[in-house]
Amino acid sequence: MKAVLVSTRGLVLIAAALALTACDEKKSQAPAPERPILAAKVEIRPEVVLDFPGTIEPQISTQKAFRVAGQVVARNVGVGDTVKKGEVLAVLDTAQLKEGVRSAEASVTSAQAQLTNADSVDDRANALAKEGFASPAQLESAAQNLVAANANLESARAQLEKAREQLGYAQLIADYDGIVTASNIEVGQTTAAGAPALTIARPDLRDAVIDVPDDIVRRISVGDVFDVSTLFQPDKKIEGKVREIAPSADKLTRTVRVKISIGNAPEAFRIGTTIDAKARKTGGETILVPADAVISDNGKLVVWKFDPASSKVVRTGIEATEGPGATYVVKSGLAAGDVVAVAGVHALKDGQQVKLVEEASR
Repeated sequence: MKAVLVSTRGLVLIAAALALTACDEKKSQAPAPERPILAAKVEIRPEVVLDFPGTIEPQISTQKAFRVAGQVVARNVGVGDTVKKGEVLAVLDTAQLKEGVRSAEASVTSAQAQLTNADSVDDRANALAKEGFASPAQLESAAQNLVAANANLESARAQLEKAREQLGYAQLIADYDGIVTASNIEVGQTTAAGAPALTIARPDLRDAVIDVPDDIVRRISVGDVFDVSTLFQPDKKIEGKVREIAPSADKLTRTVRVKISIGNAPEAFRIGTTIDAKARKTGGETILVPADAVISDNGKLVVWKFDPASSKVVRTGIEATEGPGATYVVKSGLAAGDVVAVAGVHALKDGQQVKLVEEASR
């Protein structure tokens, strides 16, 4: 058997190589460094009571205006008065309008006389033509004059009808039974045609009108039931249903107008009364997540949820809609108390080791 001789220098080189190999293996087995992240806890908003002040307003309201200009000589009603269909509400001075009618009547009389004369001339021309004493040109002229006389009479009659119609416009008539809610004219005042004069509202169809903050109105739907009461009699409530929600919020107040139909309500709920409207349903508890935590990926919403057991982030899909402020209202995928990353969310990887630097205050 032959002995293998290894020099001292060779042994040193082999030992060094083995040491380097072991060091490389330790480096490859070392865990990846933890990535610091800023996170926030998913909040739960308590149940919201949908209770709002408002006023009683008519569903149907009409602004009445004179269709001709003139001086007001009579105003037969005031604000708060009840009126009947066909009732005269106000009257303008008719002197000038009556003069217009008389002038139109005179024009009709004149046009009738001209037609009678033209008709006689045409008859004579035809009689003379039969005896050979009238030329074709005379016949044609007489016929044309007759046509023109007929046209003038029709025009005069139309002017008379218009003048009589204008005279009728001097009276403001109620179109339906109602209540006067506004008055913009006084006796002696000269009003322009089309200028608002009186406002009439139907008392049998009324709404409780409320203004709802735009971050809460999404909780209200058409058909929702409200209990409506006056401020002076809060214990006497009537039922109302939401019939209309404005499509956009007021630019200044950021509130949305909601109309609650109360139909033909008791006398206490008269137009202009201040009321309180409280929904029978509540807003319910809402889970909110900061908008900074949400990523849109091909139409789907995801967040990075922190797993405290492993100190890793897990890519989690959620169902959510935009909520108040910079938040999302979560329908599924997260629970109250879950912690999600809110910074650097586009640089994280599923299962990545992380370290919470601090929890963002929301």
